[in-house]
Amino acid sequence: MSNELTRPGTLDEAVRDAMTRWSVPGIAVGILRDGAVETHGYGVASLETGFPVRPDTLFQIGSISKVYTATLAMQLVEEGKLSLDTPVIEYLPDLKLADADAQRTITMRHLLTHTSGLEGDRFDDYGNGDDALAKAIAEFHTLRQWTAPGELWTYCNSGFYLAGRVIEQILGQTFEQAMRERVFQPLGMEHSFFFAYEAIVYPVAVGHTQVAPGSAEHKVARLYPLPRVVNAAGGIIANVADLLRFAAFHMSDGTVGGKQVLTAESIAAMQEQQVKAGNFAEAYGIGWSLHTVDGVKVVSHGGSTNGFQAQLALVPSRRFAIAILTNADRGAAAHRDIQRWALEHELGLRHADPEPITLPAEVLERVTGTYKRPHSTITLSVDEGRLKAEIQMSSPLTGETETLPPLYMSPISEQEFIITEGEYRGMRTDVILGDNGKPRFLRFSGRLAEYVQD
Repeated sequence: MSNELTRPGTLDEAVRDAMTRWSVPGIAVGILRDGAVETHGYGVASLETGFPVRPDTLFQIGSISKVYTATLAMQLVEEGKLSLDTPVIEYLPDLKLADADAQRTITMRHLLTHTSGLEGDRFDDYGNGDDALAKAIAEFHTLRQWTAPGELWTYCNSGFYLAGRVIEQILGQTFEQAMRERVFQPLGMEHSFFFAYEAIVYPVAVGHTQVAPGSAEHKVARLYPLPRVVNAAGGIIANVADLLRFAAFHMSDGTVGGKQVLTAESIAAMQEQQVKAGNFAEAYGIGWSLHTVDGVKVVSHGGSTNGFQAQLALVPSRRFAIAILTNADRGAAAHRDIQRWALEHELGLRHADPEPITLPAEVLERVTGTYKRPHSTITLSVDEGRLKAEIQMSSPLTGETETLPPLYMSPISEQEFIITEGEYRGMRTDVILGDNGKPRFLRFSGRLAEYVQD
């Protein structure tokens, strides 16, 4: 089966082509054009029940939730209750971190832009009580401080837990209640939830994972709900229509139903570069990933949970947005292809990945070796002018361990690489050197892995 992006003529053809290529059970797609909305459902919500995906079916949206958290934080900034550049410890005086300097200096801006340097992927379950976030933050002294705040961009879920706890402390209410009252309700998002018991009374999809790494066969992912502590980083369950309401808001003056929910200046600030994003994106704003396609800014965020992959992309200058929700762990490959098709066919914007270059084997050898981070060990070796990445990992959500099929990465510079085929096509990674000129970190899928072996 070809991994090359085909050029179907209609959205239906593009979606069905991607579903077939990547064996995705179900997809919901919504498109916003100049205020007009269309939504579509494809495939099944569950391989076991065979119930069809409807246009209004709920999916987990994963880390797209981070933009909602950033939106809520910006409201507090406008109200004078929060400063992005005030150390977080001033809002949480009992905060204890492993690194004393980081404890004194980490700010909300660091948290919302993935520059805190904290260990990022901690998914421990602290229960479903209203104190779940507080319990989690009380153990943040056990998180490794990988880099100094502001030193490097590295994707950090735990930073958004901390941001959520700051919001709770400022408002004196749970994060979920604050989000409902300040974002969901004012924007008319009546099908956006945090808890499985809320979602279950609506048409809802379940996630699917591969039967074996690299397999086209999927099974239902039995772990559905995320731990409550994850909500500020990735806990929202929604449909594509609500995602498009959120997108429309972020391409507006911030007024909804005559009420100013956020100022146009704050909306624009969220979409401005705060930091370069280490090949995860061109840059990162306040909550948003920032890209340029054919010279036009695309503002987006993806989401990944157990058996779900989601994507929301906005082109503010064209008043266009697309939301894609999938119920498979190969869904990211599908939504990549669908988004690229939509941007080209709807707006004439064609995505172009960087062209690989040729490097001598001895240059590639400089970055080979083993890199480790929690839940993953990545070994790089040279293979016919490329790097071969062999990955052993365990899921931070389920604890299941697996060895992935090798990934092949072509150089685009001496320290940057791109995957040019397969379901991870277009994914970029880079090696960060230390002061001694030797590898210090591999930044893979946005996360840092530490160099441990020649």
